[in-house]
Amino acid sequence: MADFAYTDYDYEYDQEGDGGDYVDYFDEDIYEFPVGEPWEEEEEEEEEDPASQFTLTELYEYCVVPTVSDSYLHLCNLLVWSLVFTLTTRIVRPPAWLVHMASTACGGVVAWHLFGLRTGYMACLTGVGSLALVVTHLATRSRRGPWTCAACVAFLIFCELWWADPIDWHSIRGPQMVILMKLVSVGYDLDAATLASAPNPLEMAGYVMNPGTIIFGPWISFGTYLKVLQPLPWSLWLIPGIVIRLTASIMFLLMSTCYTSWLLPDSINRWGLAYREALSFRLSHYFVSYLSEASALLAGLNMGKVARPYFIEIPRSLVEVVIYWNVPMHHWLKTYVFKTARNHLGIFWALLLTYSMSALFHGLNFQLAAVLLSLGFYTFVEYSLRAKLSSVFDACILARPCSDTCLHKQKARSWFSLSTNLVFTVLTVFHLAYLGIMFDSSSQQQETGYSMIHTLNKWQALNYASHWVMFICYVMYSVI
Repeated sequence: MADFAYTDYDYEYDQEGDGGDYVDYFDEDIYEFPVGEPWEEEEEEEEEDPASQFTLTELYEYCVVPTVSDSYLHLCNLLVWSLVFTLTTRIVRPPAWLVHMASTACGGVVAWHLFGLRTGYMACLTGVGSLALVVTHLATRSRRGPWTCAACVAFLIFCELWWADPIDWHSIRGPQMVILMKLVSVGYDLDAATLASAPNPLEMAGYVMNPGTIIFGPWISFGTYLKVLQPLPWSLWLIPGIVIRLTASIMFLLMSTCYTSWLLPDSINRWGLAYREALSFRLSHYFVSYLSEASALLAGLNMGKVARPYFIEIPRSLVEVVIYWNVPMHHWLKTYVFKTARNHLGIFWALLLTYSMSALFHGLNFQLAAVLLSLGFYTFVEYSLRAKLSSVFDACILARPCSDTCLHKQKARSWFSLSTNLVFTVLTVFHLAYLGIMFDSSSQQQETGYSMIHTLNKWQALNYASHWVMFICYVMYSVI
């Protein structure tokens, strides 16, 4: 059996008028579960991807059917227990304590089914973060968010370096990230007085272990979770919405696992291969995003869109890609990291801190840090360069679309604006192919995370082209 990895990124820029406030946000989660690949045993002997040699009938028999079957076995438990939680707490109205207990129990069953003994790491992180939150709440009633965050990050580093098995730890980094975000957000909400009182232990357990969000997310605030205490707002579109999301999720999984290698065989050039690997990675992200929407809905939590593939596959800019990659996580880092730091450190240092904290959240991994910092530089340069070009040419060519009331002389539909925005769209696709090749599934290192040598070799094979292009853009931004 092979491992299917999901990695989730996110950035965010706020923009008002021609200048706006620059906000940067990155986040990544990794989830792994088995997905059948009948040709795995011959991987080392075959130089060409076997999927590209199959007919459509063979591809259906040897990839589509096993992938759907394995996904059903591993994900049915998540969906069923999310539905069980809703039916037992939203149709019949039990006491609040029983709702939180049911959330904890259902989420625990889901986590144990997927991770077994590795669930112990998740329980330990929850205990460490909750203890830090309680101690700081009782001792100071201030800075509960930062202290909780510090305790959680310290625990993650300890597990990464000394305690956890690398393969086991890598497989649960995603759920660990979701747990950390929930715990830290409660601390910051208490500091900001957006929560009237601190949650009791049973409420915290129900919030952290909610079956609809414990595995794939999305992150939800504690206030959003408390909606499970209200009657379920029935809608004619609820069931069709769940079915549509599950169908889209499976389609993205099949496209990522089976069809990208068939449509783009190994015989294409190296940039075609880079685009194929990046596309497969993005499709796997859409699979998890739509699945998380469906599981949240089944648990009675309507989170709206998690990812918006249209704005990623046909991007206006890297800025928009990172905004629409994962909307809930985008909101989390904007609210609890960047804005908090910006008030004390200013934009540049707040941005640097945001990326540094994100790197710590994801573990001590050179690959993730390299991609994260590269994207931070890319999006900063792109945003700044387009702001200057927009001012010089008085055109709607900012990284984000202008409002209908903007005062630019050359509107979005002008020839100059359309052609300039198209150039940046092509550049964005180019950069995504270059950066996305880092997350291929061809190496056995994916079970523990990729090394520095793997990362640099991938970029060296492409002559570091994307970094050189962005350096030229930075020079242009500096001299304009």
